[in-house]
Amino acid sequence: GYTKLCLCGLSLMGVAYLVHFVDPIQLAKDIMLNMKEGSYIYTMWKTPPIKLYIKIYMFNITNADRFIKGLDSKLKVEEIGPYTYSETVINTDIVWNENHTLSYTPERSVVFEPEYSVGDPEKDIVNVINIPLLGIASLMHNSSITVNVALSTIVAYLDAQPVLSLTVDDFLWGYDDPLVHLASKVLPNWINFRWFGLLDRMMDEGQNRVTMVITKTEHQDQYSIDKFNGSPGLKLWGYDSASNKSDTCSKVSGTVEAVLFPRNINTNHSFKIYRRAFCRPLPFLFDKQITMKGGYPAFLYKFPEDILDPKNPDNKCYCDKKEGCLPKGLSDLSPCYYNIPVAISLPHFIKGNRSLVDAIEGIAPDEAKHDSIFAIQPEVGVPLFVKTRIQTNLVVRKTKLRRVKPFNDLVVPIFWMEVELISLPKSMIFLLNLLLVIGPILQTVAIILMFAIGLLLVFIANVRYAWKSGFIDRRTATLISFKQKQRQQQRILYKNSHYAELIPGIPGTPLNHLRIR
Repeated sequence: GYTKLCLCGLSLMGVAYLVHFVDPIQLAKDIMLNMKEGSYIYTMWKTPPIKLYIKIYMFNITNADRFIKGLDSKLKVEEIGPYTYSETVINTDIVWNENHTLSYTPERSVVFEPEYSVGDPEKDIVNVINIPLLGIASLMHNSSITVNVALSTIVAYLDAQPVLSLTVDDFLWGYDDPLVHLASKVLPNWINFRWFGLLDRMMDEGQNRVTMVITKTEHQDQYSIDKFNGSPGLKLWGYDSASNKSDTCSKVSGTVEAVLFPRNINTNHSFKIYRRAFCRPLPFLFDKQITMKGGYPAFLYKFPEDILDPKNPDNKCYCDKKEGCLPKGLSDLSPCYYNIPVAISLPHFIKGNRSLVDAIEGIAPDEAKHDSIFAIQPEVGVPLFVKTRIQTNLVVRKTKLRRVKPFNDLVVPIFWMEVELISLPKSMIFLLNLLLVIGPILQTVAIILMFAIGLLLVFIANVRYAWKSGFIDRRTATLISFKQKQRQQQRILYKNSHYAELIPGIPGTPLNHLRIR
């Protein structure tokens, strides 16, 4: 019996060591989070069970008449929102490439979410600038007198006004603008749409082909973009020209879509997120480590302070060759939007020149409300929450049109949007808790218990073996115990005897013999 007991104990100790050495939790991470067909992470990526919420905050012009007439020196705006839309993505036409990359076509759909909105976009009216009018006038500001006279005649004939009263839905998703309608007929290669909606143009990404790295290489992170529409760079920013191929700002290779991130990253890791609506990669730097509600760690990332600074080398390709660089806090988007002088900034021009804020009444920058942040779990590489905030503006040049002149040299804020990941699916939350909190605790407890029980069984087996083999004899043990007890009784008896005081030198045993007699 003791042999089996010993073997059982040794087996438990061996299993404990094996569990510690193999690390089943890490093994489970590698299996579930390995990008291959049928894996957990592949299923989550192909048809994400999460919604990205796009929250729109409109800048409503409150003094249009007074500003156009010159009675007010500043344009006044008030922020209205959010008007929230949920976006879902399905990745289709998936092809596994031999160079450890994956090609696919993302398909996006957007639905209005009334419970997260301040009102009904189909009923709420806002006063907004006429982007086609001001945009075309600004685009033509350096054109010949003949061109400007022709444009002025068309504008007068169409009675195009610089400020329009539209529903939020019409402004965002499309309205029948006479100037756009005319341009689509006269210049169909330039304006290929009849209805104009700013968010509609930004969200109309078309059929884009993305190639993603699925195995980390020396130069590329796992889940980073390798090519976008067949190119590692953005052709709109001159990547195809030989002089610009080394510009980091024109490259999309190495950026991420913010759906998946590399695993096992450290605090030195930074990211660039690319989305076609932003027209450029947006850099994020590590800010600090935080602890999520579930008890697992997360890395928090923010925009760098010089994200939209023209002095930043990463922004040099976004400067117009003719017009030069925009002020700090603005980034040109015109190549992405029909060369209309649209620019992005951070909401309320945070991290930008103070002159941008001072030029418009109603702008109130607040880092806490308007900065962008996102958190990822560094071991697993999944985003835990995302708040990317970007503002869209129209840069009005020194135009020659009388109706547009009040807006000359003004950067007019149109709206800002927040792309937010509110919550993860329950299955992902359970997986994170299992792999990062519960699993490691259970594994450690199991290792300690198995080793301790195994050690105890080995000890018991050895004691039983020694007992049975005669190393410990019952009769000997009983005799020794009896003699020890007898000697203790004799010492007590001697101590209490009155002879002990008279004859201190006599040993206890002979004295006891005298008393017995």
